Order: sequence, then C-alpha cells, then structure tokens
Amino acid sequence: MNFFERQEQSRRTSRLLVVLFALAVISVVVAVNLVVVVVFVQAEENLYGHAPTLMEWIGAHPRTVVVTTAVVAAIIGFASMYKSALLGGGGGVVARSLGGVRVSPDTTDPQQRRLLNVVEEMAIASGLPMPEVYLLEQERGINAFAAGHNPANAAIGVTRGTLETLSRAELQGVIAHEFSHILNGDMRLNIRLMGLLFGLLVIALIGRTVLRFSGGGRDSKKAAPVVVVAFAVLTIGYIGLFFGRLIQAAVSRRREALADASAVQFTRDPTGLRGALVKIGAVSGGSKIGNPEVEEVAHMLFAPGMSRFFATHPPLEARLKAIDPRFDPKEFERARAEMARVAEQRKADATTKQTSAERLDSLINVPGVMASATVAGLVGNPGTIHMQVARDIRKSLPAAVVAASHHAYPARALLLALALDSNAEARERQRQFIGQQLGHQAADSIAELLSAVDSLEPEQRMPALLGAIPALRQLTRDERMQLMSTLNGMLQREGRVSLQSYVLRKLAQVHLNDDLNPVVRTRQLPLRAVQKDIQVLFSVIAQHGHADATAARRAYEVGVHHLLPRERPSFVTLAQWAQPLDLALSRLDQLAPIMKEQLVEGLVKTVTHDQKLTLGEAELLRAVCATVHCPLPPLVTSGPDA
Repeated sequence: MNFFERQEQSRRTSRLLVVLFALAVISVVVAVNLVVVVVFVQAEENLYGHAPTLMEWIGAHPRTVVVTTAVVAAIIGFASMYKSALLGGGGGVVARSLGGVRVSPDTTDPQQRRLLNVVEEMAIASGLPMPEVYLLEQERGINAFAAGHNPANAAIGVTRGTLETLSRAELQGVIAHEFSHILNGDMRLNIRLMGLLFGLLVIALIGRTVLRFSGGGRDSKKAAPVVVVAFAVLTIGYIGLFFGRLIQAAVSRRREALADASAVQFTRDPTGLRGALVKIGAVSGGSKIGNPEVEEVAHMLFAPGMSRFFATHPPLEARLKAIDPRFDPKEFERARAEMARVAEQRKADATTKQTSAERLDSLINVPGVMASATVAGLVGNPGTIHMQVARDIRKSLPAAVVAASHHAYPARALLLALALDSNAEARERQRQFIGQQLGHQAADSIAELLSAVDSLEPEQRMPALLGAIPALRQLTRDERMQLMSTLNGMLQREGRVSLQSYVLRKLAQVHLNDDLNPVVRTRQLPLRAVQKDIQVLFSVIAQHGHADATAARRAYEVGVHHLLPRERPSFVTLAQWAQPLDLALSRLDQLAPIMKEQLVEGLVKTVTHDQKLTLGEAELLRAVCATVHCPLPPLVTSGPDA
C-alpha cells in the first residue's frame, strides 16, 4: 500500500468514523428521550391514577421530544466542537496536556540533541516540515506519539524513558513509526476521535453532576424523578462512551499495525523498531504513562500507555512477529539480562561509505518506462539511503542558517531570504516591499543572511525552509498572518520570475496556511474540473525544463497524456505565469489522493522526458509535489537500498 492508497484509506476511515459517531449520537438521543418519556408517563400515573402509552404520550407532547432531542444533540455537538477548538492549536496542545516540555533547538543535552537530529533527519528524508519536539520528562516508560491536524502544526513527543533506554537505531525506528502517522493522515483522524469522544463523555458528566447535587434533603421525593433521569443519563452517557472507545480501539489497532509496516519501510532496517518493542517487553515499566490524561490520547501512543478493556494496539508479541516471524518471546528475558548487564548504549549506525557529494552531485539516470511509477512510489516512503542523505544534508547546512532556524524572528528572516527571487531587479523590489511591510530591522536581518542563503546548494534549500517552520509557530497569529501577507505581496512585485524561488515561496505559504487554518476542509475536485490547472502547471514545468519550444511541447504532451489520455488542453507559452500557477497549485491540491498519484507520475514523465534528472530538476519536482501535500524524499542515484 503506497502513500496515496494510505491517504485514501484514511479518508474512508474518517468518513466511516463520522457515520459511526452519528449512529452513537442517535442512539444516545433516542435513549435519553425514552427515559424522559417514561418518567413523565410515570408522573402522570402518580398524579391521575392512569397513564397513557408511550406512543400516546409522545403524540400528545411532540414538543418535549423535539426539545430533548435538540438539547442532547446540541450538548454533544458543542462539546465536540469545543474540544476540537481546544486542539486547534496543533500537536503542541496535546503534548503539553501530558506534561511535555518543548525541546529547545539550542539544547546541549546529548540525549535531547540526538533526538532532535533523528527527527530532523526524518523530516528532511520525508520532505516534511520539522515538527515541534516535546519531552515528557517525568515518564519513565518507553513511549512516543505524534499529534496535530497536519504536518505544518505537528508535534512529536517522547518520554524520558525512551531517550535513556533506546539506542539511536531504536529511537529512529520509533520516530519513523510516528512520522508514518503524520504522512498517512492518522493525526487528523486521532484529533477528530478525541473531539467526538469528548462529546459523548459530556453527557455522562452532566448526569454525574446532577446526581451529586440532587440527592437527599427535604424535597427528596420531589427530586426522585430528577435523580432517576440523571442516573439514566449517566448510564446512557457511559454506554455511549463505551461504544465510542470500542470504535477508537478498532481504528487505532489497524492504524498502528500499518505504522509499524511503514516504519520498517522507511528505515529498511527492522532491527531498530524490533529492538524498541523488545525493550518495552523487557523493562518493568513497559510503555506505561502516569499522567491522568493518558486515557484521552491512548490511541495516539506508540505503545499502550495504560491497561484498558479495549486494546488500542495489537499485542506486543503480535507486532514483533509481524516484523520478524522468527521472534521468540524468550528474547524478553535475554534483553532484560542484557540491559541489566550493559549500561552504555549500543553503537550508532555505521557511517556510510558513500559521501553526500558522491550521492548528490550527479545526474540521476531514470529508466524511462518505470520512472514515473518508481518516483511516485517514493511519496511518503523514504528509505535507508534517503535517511543517509538527510543526515549528510543536515550536517552540511551553514551554521548561520542552522542558528537562524532555531528562533522566531531569525527564522522569519531565513524564510523570506529563501523566498527572494534570484533575479536582481525582482529581488530588490521584494526587499523594499519587505521593509515597508515588516520594518527595516526585518529587512536588515534578511540582508545578514543573504550570503549564507545564496551559498546553499539546491538540495539544501528546501530542508532549510522546512527546518524553520517550528520556530515560526512562536510568532503570534497576527505576525504569522502578516508574514503570509508579505509572501503574497512578494509575488505581485516580480517581473521575470525564477521558478525555483517561486516554488519555495509557495511551499512556505502552504505550510503557514496549514498552521493558521489547521481544520479547514476543502471539497475534492474531479480531474475534469482541473484541466485548465493541469495545462498551466505542465506548461510551466515543460517550458522551464527545456531549451526550445519543440522539446517543451513534447515533454508537456508526454506528461499530460498520462493524466488525460483522450482529450487534453494544448501546450501554452505563458510569459506571466506566476499568478496562474499559484491558483493552479491551490486547486490541484484539492484532488483526491489517487488522482494526486497520477499527477506526480505525469510530472515525472514531463521532467524526465530527456531520460535524465538533474539535481536542480529533482529539487524543483520535490518542491512542486510538496505544495500539493505529496512529500518526496531527496531523489538520489538508485542503489541497493533505494
């Protein structure tokens, strides 16, 4: 199952979840109505000596039923929306609720430094923004989680026990598991589950509160009906929550099994994830988390954070046998003995023999027939070689760029410096505009970074931009809105435009918008509705990748034919292409995942029309794909691990 199939499955699961939740709400509403009707019928019998049937009473008092239905549905709906709004701040909200503390990018703690390096390497390899990283300092169990609405506001949390117990390879396996949740769309599903379950829980909490304040006293007889209703509502609420937890557990077990498989695929080294799971079975604390909020986030965790009737994860031995069919449960004892005997960590992964320059400073020869499917298959599926390249890229970034990405205002300056056009005239207009919008101090900060930014190689520019995203979240919402407006305004002040600079700027806008509007949902567009957008995108890509119009037209036809084999728009030469392309990319992002797979395959066919893919072309392809939420790992020469 590839990235696009996993995304489509996540959407289907999300729709099914909404349907099941709606059925649970309807059941709760019907049950509460039944209790109210029974209580009123019994009251009439006590008053008048006779009672109508339930249907007769409902027929005589339809307004009561309507009001009860509206009140119960409104309570559940508003409670769910309230919880979802609280979680709208991104994954950091979930991490802080568990006692997490954000790991500073400037930390000198060796274990925290290693954690940040692993997360950053995985982000570079995945083509995603660097998530915020949180440490659950008080938790000694081995556990981790990923939370957020989308990659732009994601956070990864790990326990202190994870850092102290796992080797680098094992930590990488755990982080790869969490990144698969980010890539597969599981985070949004998990956040939605938290909101929906809270709505059902509130009904039970209301019943419990009423019971607490209505018992005893002089008017205990008069209060009896209220107590009965409150007790019934309490029971109904917890029954609804019971079935909600059942849904949660079923969804979570399936996604966790998929995340394990994806993590092994990311690293191509099952021993890391396997070792982490074995150590969970070996240590006394296992994966337990002591924070009382753990019940709410149980379905997000790497391993069970508590004992519960409905398991949110497959059994530990089942997960290990899925990774290694030869696994023997006796390994828990051997691991326990080894951990008691060995205090130092296992040696880190052996350094790669092939240097970054040997892997990156070459042309990528792509077999013509298989190229598009091969590259599209890499979306959301980085492998071992991509992790090696990511580590080299991280280490090769200039110190000034790394330092700027750690703090809010320098990160803003870095992002804007990366977004500046390479054309001297366009760049000068953009710098003047930035000074007008953000002040001369911001413009001066950009000027200080320009030499470092201009020295970046093509493969370093996108990781530098994505690495600045977490620090930008420290800006106020108004400041981020102003930054978004500035990026939009920069587009209006361009004459001749560099496509590479434009795409980086567009990518920055996409991730800023995802962070500012994490829960905005857009309707999916069919392929026939975006033919004009396909024409614009493929014409621009073909035009910039080929020296003459004939070659550009042929490259365009090859790519568009893959998407629209029957009737397709003709190639156009666009002098002022930036604004049409801006709109086209935004609309193409609304395609269904399976259609995006075809879009990526078509782009690869256009870019590799000459059977070669230069490093600059590869990075341009990655950036374009990232703007439509199809993250590609660094494209490197094929090898045994590719």
